[in-house]
Amino acid sequence: MEEKFVRFLEKVLGVLLVVMVVLLFLQVVTRYIFRGHLLWAGEMAVWIFVWITYLGSVVLYIKKKHIVVDILSTILPKRINRVMEGVSSLLVVAFLLLLFYHSIPVVISYSKQQATSLAISKLFLFSSLTVSCVLMLLYSLYKTFHKGRRG
Repeated sequence: MEEKFVRFLEKVLGVLLVVMVVLLFLQVVTRYIFRGHLLWAGEMAVWIFVWITYLGSVVLYIKKKHIVVDILSTILPKRINRVMEGVSSLLVVAFLLLLFYHSIPVVISYSKQQATSLAISKLFLFSSLTVSCVLMLLYSLYKTFHKGRRG
């Protein structure tokens, strides 16, 4: 199931990347060939980049590809490593819960504002952090439940 979800997220990320590149290309062409400007294209490209960053972090979290310092895990016994992995998982979940909790007021306050050059609420931009936190928390719960059933 997680492989399908990761593939889905990767496809979404690919589409977002293509859209971002096209928007930036249009902005450059409009500026330097037609001597005009597409302010909204630049702003939307930045917003898409933010979404790519946060959704990409979810993919990295699921694939366990985030940066880790594994000096201790290579020299400590397996039993201690398992304990350290459990503590590490708890710390990550605590951090994600804290990040989620503090992202809600930000999303609410910015949802009332409109983008500078777009007629879109800033909710679209600032909800990216909240959505990625929820996805990572749900994955953590899934892994914990799945491990509990297997173990």
